[in-house]
Order: sequence, then C-alpha cells, then structure tokens
Amino acid sequence: MELSATAVNVLLMLTNAVLTGVVGFQVYLFKQISAARREHLEFRIEVAERYVKTEHIDKALEKLEERFDKRLDDFINNLKQRNRA
Repeated sequence: MELSATAVNVLLMLTNAVLTGVVGFQVYLFKQISAARREHLEFRIEVAERYVKTEHIDKALEKLEERFDKRLDDFINNLKQRNRA
C-alpha cells in the first residue's frame, strides 16, 4: 500500500499542526505556572512583612488557599469548555 504524494503531505501537515498545538499548550502552562510562582513569592513576602502572629498566618494561608482554589476551578472550567468546543 503506497500513499500518494498528496496523502503524505496531508499527514505531514496534520503532524505539524498537532506538534504546534502541543508546544503552544506547553507555553500556556509555563506562563500560568510562572504567574502562580510569582504570586506565591509576592504572597510570601507579604506574609513575612505583615503577619507575625499565628492567627495572622492562618488567615494568610486561608487567603492563599482560596486564591489557589479559584485559579484551579477557573483552569478546570476552561479545560471543560475547550473539550466541549
């Protein structure tokens, strides 16, 4: 079974498109992780500067958990919407 030149070109284009999509998604994830790391670092600096008591640290951790949960929920919702499309 030999493939025609057109079929080979179409297969190569599909492979190229899939690889481009994978690389694009990796770049997207890298940007999201970088933003989360930056936010985490800023939050740690804020905690170090402002919060001294244990109660304050607990409040700060709750705030961080809420922000993380919101980002995670947003990310999961975006993935679900992409899968539907």
